Amino acid sequence: MIKFFRSIRQRLLSENRFSKYLLYAIGEIILVVIGILIALQINTSNENRKNQELVSVYKTELINDLILDISHFEFHLSHAKQENKTIDSLRTILNRSSSDKDTLNSVIRKSLTFFKREPWIMLATTEYPLISDNTFQSLQSSGQITLLDNELQEEIVSFYGYTRKYSFMIQEIITSKNEVYFEYINNIPAMQSKGMNIVNQNLYNQVWNNVDWNSVQIKFITLLNAYYELNLKTIFFNDMRLNKTNIMIEQLKSDLKK
Repeated sequence: MIKFFRSIRQRLLSENRFSKYLLYAIGEIILVVIGILIALQINTSNENRKNQELVSVYKTELINDLILDISHFEFHLSHAKQENKTIDSLRTILNRSSSDKDTLNSVIRKSLTFFKREPWIMLATTEYPLISDNTFQSLQSSGQITLLDNELQEEIVSFYGYTRKYSFMIQEIITSKNEVYFEYINNIPAMQSKGMNIVNQNLYNQVWNNVDWNSVQIKFITLLNAYYELNLKTIFFNDMRLNKTNIMIEQLKSDLKK
């Protein structure tokens, strides 16, 4: 093709047909420009296609992160509701006209399993408000969040801002619950694990007899009231988190179908 155009140029020059050569040269330049524009268009189209594919991957990963968050939020919600359900049962017993200090002391001893907090529980994300935001962090740190349209960018940034705020509030609630719990539990003998008793049952009962029951009773009632109120806040915040997360998931799914 290059040889063909070169031969035309040489023939026009050899025939001293300068005006036609000039027209030809202009036409050749136009063809080259058109070729470059077409190549750029194809390259731009390929880049846009790759970016759209990447955006789809990011949206799918965001959805997966949010689904994982929902499982955490639902656990927190269920855990708080179950605790309050148990507290309601204890309140029913203690509100009976026949209940006295002996009843309260019996409830305190029997409720040890309810308030027992194993170290592994917190590590297993059953209490700590984890957020699965790896995809969001990756989008921000790489700058590829700009691949998303402006409206979606703003909504995602705003969403994770709210999520962090709610998680901070949940963490504050957990901290408050732990403070009340340890204030109470430090005043009574630790519950012995099955098959790993440190002392025999008779000796264990004698230790309980040395407990300052007046102090323990006050701390126990304080614990029940504090847990109940803090759990209500946990339920409220987790309901909010679940609602916003479900809305975000539906929006991302809708965008994926476009």
